[in-house]
Amino acid sequence: MIHPFFLLMRWFQTIPIAMLMFTPFEDRELRVNRRLGWLLSISYMLLAGVAQAVASEAVSVNGRRNMIARDLGLAAALAVYFFYWAGTVRVLPARKLLVAVIMLHYAALLNALSNVSACLIMKENYLEAIGSEAGSLTFDLCLLASTMFTWPLVWYFLRHVLRENLSGLDNRQVQRGVGYMCVIFLMFCGATYDPPYEIQPEMSVVIGTMAVTDMLAYYIFFQEISAARRQEASRRQLENCQMQYRQISSRVEETRRLRHDMRHHIITLGALNAQGKQEEIADYLKKYEEVYEQLDRYKLCNDPVAEGLLSYYLARAREEEIKVNCTVDLKGSTMDPIDMTVLLGNCLENSMEALVYVCRDKRRLDIDLQAAGGTAFADCKFLCYHG
Repeated sequence: MIHPFFLLMRWFQTIPIAMLMFTPFEDRELRVNRRLGWLLSISYMLLAGVAQAVASEAVSVNGRRNMIARDLGLAAALAVYFFYWAGTVRVLPARKLLVAVIMLHYAALLNALSNVSACLIMKENYLEAIGSEAGSLTFDLCLLASTMFTWPLVWYFLRHVLRENLSGLDNRQVQRGVGYMCVIFLMFCGATYDPPYEIQPEMSVVIGTMAVTDMLAYYIFFQEISAARRQEASRRQLENCQMQYRQISSRVEETRRLRHDMRHHIITLGALNAQGKQEEIADYLKKYEEVYEQLDRYKLCNDPVAEGLLSYYLARAREEEIKVNCTVDLKGSTMDPIDMTVLLGNCLENSMEALVYVCRDKRRLDIDLQAAGGTAFADCKFLCYHG
């Protein structure tokens, strides 16, 4: 016989976690529709709960639950789900691992808070009820209450803090975050695995203190990440401004040189004309036209800001052996130079950083800049192909 309280406990534990797993990622980072992902996740957790209930019944002894089998069964069910989930998310493995560790930590925190609440309610009956194969409706309701209270807060954190920061983290920062979160998670699990919850109110204070401490650790970590991101954005903006200044200086110097060369060309043409050498003048003008046609051939667009940025990053791409397909059309661009520098510069810089993790022979950068109507920056796509 499958006990309904056992099923409720498993479903209350796993289904809310499964629904949150997709929250930190944008729709474009998911291989399946978000709603379809939720539906498949819930269906799997329902079936896995029934399977665990059957297995738990088979290995229980005299109506007492086999705790080792319980933990191994839950770990196996979660491992299968995480494998499926990881295949539906198109981000770097370290980012997936970071989210998985955070969600496992949340699950462990829910279990600890529910045990504390159930112990305070049941008191001397807690140990008997929590170890029975049938489970405890009181514990299930405490687990449901803990989930309902914390789930919106966790969703907000995943949606508005982790998602915004995750996309801006480089691989080194993500790896650092994974190590940091793993240490916090393992310390929490070590302190809360099968503790003497019946010792009250001491255990309530310990669990509550650990929960608050972990939340502060998360807050401090992501505040540090946000500060690092702002600092990096300022650094990039400064580099872009410096690069733009060098490009403008180069343009000024080029204009000065052209004016100087133009004076010599006029003197030469005047001398040939005075000598009546019309054929030599025609040949000279033809060569002059070929030179300037060659210069125009390497000109990307009429916007000096976009021209400077593109020239710089295309040169970097050539140095790093990245294949580039560039389509540029910004005729009549009216975009503010500072906005153009920050937006285009950040897009190109992020694309170059992403391509570092791609095999050298499979690197490709597609740049498409188009002007539409009164918008000088209608479409900008940077695609990194992993083969």
